[in-house]
Amino acid sequence: MTVQLMSFQEYIEEAQIIYLEDIREGNPHAFTRKRKTTPIALMLQMFAQKGNSQFCELLNFYEDQGKPLDISTVAFYKARMNYNPKAIRLMMTDYMSMIYEENDDQLVKLNGYIVTAIDGSDIILPSTEENAKKYGVVPNPKASATPVMASVSLLYDCINKLVIDTFVGPYKSSERDSASQHLHVLKETLRQPTITVFDRGYFSMRLVHQLIQDGQKFVMRMDHQNLKRYSSQLSIGQDQTFDVTFDRYQTNDYRNDRIFRATLMSTVYPLRFIKIPLHKKDSDKIEDEVLLTNLTPAEFSSDDLNEVYRLRWGIETAYNVLKNRMKLEEFSGIRERLILQDIYCSVWLYNLTMLHLIEVSETRAIPQERYKYEMKQNLSIAIGIVKTYFIRSFMSETREQRRESFEQMSALLTNHLVPVRPNRAAKRKTPVNKSRRSYRYTY
Repeated sequence: MTVQLMSFQEYIEEAQIIYLEDIREGNPHAFTRKRKTTPIALMLQMFAQKGNSQFCELLNFYEDQGKPLDISTVAFYKARMNYNPKAIRLMMTDYMSMIYEENDDQLVKLNGYIVTAIDGSDIILPSTEENAKKYGVVPNPKASATPVMASVSLLYDCINKLVIDTFVGPYKSSERDSASQHLHVLKETLRQPTITVFDRGYFSMRLVHQLIQDGQKFVMRMDHQNLKRYSSQLSIGQDQTFDVTFDRYQTNDYRNDRIFRATLMSTVYPLRFIKIPLHKKDSDKIEDEVLLTNLTPAEFSSDDLNEVYRLRWGIETAYNVLKNRMKLEEFSGIRERLILQDIYCSVWLYNLTMLHLIEVSETRAIPQERYKYEMKQNLSIAIGIVKTYFIRSFMSETREQRRESFEQMSALLTNHLVPVRPNRAAKRKTPVNKSRRSYRYTY
């Protein structure tokens, strides 16, 4: 995939005008020409966050541009409070749609399908009454303080390693509802055929019905109690398609939704069940897992589906990068708007980093013959490099200066490599975020 960050610069400059009403969110006085801070300067400062105090963040941001700091932290805070974070999510989704449309022939697919996954993760929020009321707390009668938590859900491209959509909701909110929203976005955003992979806990016939009605393919890991009357007929290694039907007793969970219950009882769902062997390393036993799909054996064999489900692990890696390397939970303020701005900008910066790594790997091949192990770019360093040089290039006055910054950025990414060690014997230690600071209460 050949993607230049310069295209992002052009997109984001236009987007601040196209999406201005979304940014203002009905406030006609926000971001008029008389204001010192423009929407694009605000967004760039959000991307450039490095974890310092807000005054230092602003001082460094303006110094990198060669400009004096002519705005107070209070004025900057008021400007950010006028910036609707939902507009960032909308712009990011539309940008990813453009990337997929313009680079369709260069995307990595499996049997012609983009393999996506949906999964959620809990994050810690600043402990304020407003956040606790909106997002919820973790009940713990033994603890003196209960942390405020929220749930983040991602729609993730497992092979190309890109986040297509992000949703933030209350702690312990329905992951199936989040998935349903992601699927609507997926349908509107990507024109390519997709397979969406779900882990246990996502199964519901309402979600399966939505996927089938929208013509979306899926692979879902099942709890053994789900549709047991069908999965129990299979032995380990078997693969069979059943015409799944429901009677009144089997639709009791949907009795409050009479329309959907009637639809469920009058519809025949051709669903494929695959019971795959799973080797437990700790006990050396062989257990079974059940996968549910609407893909036919002609489209994907049982082994192919096992590989599709294995690819889901990529979304777990993405959460690890966002939380531990990009410090997703280190917010620039305690207010909800600032928190959402930080989350969406972190995800967007993650995408920009991955896109540039893809481009660098295509244009600057790593001389693997020089090294004992296979080498790859150091992702932690790459995030810092992209963050620094991307902002610098964005503020450059000429196209030549921008291109020079991109070349410097690409060269640095190639110079900082780490080995890929297969079958690693030493177990990695759980990372400890020693730099996690108290939230900056200037906001």
